[in-house]
Amino acid sequence: MKLSVPFSTVYPRYDAETAVKLLVDAGFDAADFDLDPVRNLSHPYNADGWRELFEELRRIADRYGFSFNQAHAPFHFTTHEWENEESFRSYVMPCFIHTLEICGILGVKVCIVHPLHYYVYEGHEEFFFEKNMAYYRELLPYAKQFNVKIGVENMWNRDPRRGVISHDTCSSTKEFLRYLDTLNDEYAVACLDLGHVGLVYQPEEIWDFIRALGHDRLLSLHVHDNNFKDDQHYLPYNGKIDWDKVTQALGEIDYAGDFTYETAFSVSRMHDEFVPTALRYMADLGHHLCDLVDRNRPIN
Repeated sequence: MKLSVPFSTVYPRYDAETAVKLLVDAGFDAADFDLDPVRNLSHPYNADGWRELFEELRRIADRYGFSFNQAHAPFHFTTHEWENEESFRSYVMPCFIHTLEICGILGVKVCIVHPLHYYVYEGHEEFFFEKNMAYYRELLPYAKQFNVKIGVENMWNRDPRRGVISHDTCSSTKEFLRYLDTLNDEYAVACLDLGHVGLVYQPEEIWDFIRALGHDRLLSLHVHDNNFKDDQHYLPYNGKIDWDKVTQALGEIDYAGDFTYETAFSVSRMHDEFVPTALRYMADLGHHLCDLVDRNRPIN
């Protein structure tokens, strides 16, 4: 199991080689690459030379025995961009296809693609289900072309009237399983966001999601902690998640994916002199949690 961290923790604050070396020296095996900037058509990720940029990133990573194991597709689109058919066809979908091609160059195993969930969810469950089935099915041929799995993520929402956190797409095990089993494709897997589960009020706990998704479906994680009130993206043990029970469940299903933090802000605002120390702490903590997972794996 590789230990992974958002590459945005150190890049583009540092040049690519310095960023990779910092992570390797700290004890990380891999990084999750944030591709949300692909939305900006004038960004270097879209400009002339974009392919060479990512090919060079891949060469640097390979040179250090490092990898980009995971990526995050764009998700900050406006409601109009999602809903307007012309905008969706001419802008949104090309962004996703470009993202998957970049992932292919970087060697990414799983690209996290949020389900569509751009307005009130409750009462519109079937609308979003049908819309998401068409959306993911349109993307899957490109995922196969570029040899990267699509990670379907569990989401949360905020009630527009009361301002409290509410259910959203795949925020229950029943719906998460329905999405994956209906897609029924080896290139559509679960990315379980552990912090998101903690935010949504329900009888199901994070470990219930882990066991329900199981070994074959759950191949990606977003690891972070919170106070069950806000999506804070804290490091583990800084919020209310029970990490003993989480790691036990991951071990019991013989989790086959990587252990990927979603905690870039934990380091990105720190002084340069302290960054290596902070990264080592993050890596040591991650390796400790990975060890707890391994202790709970089935004995062959």
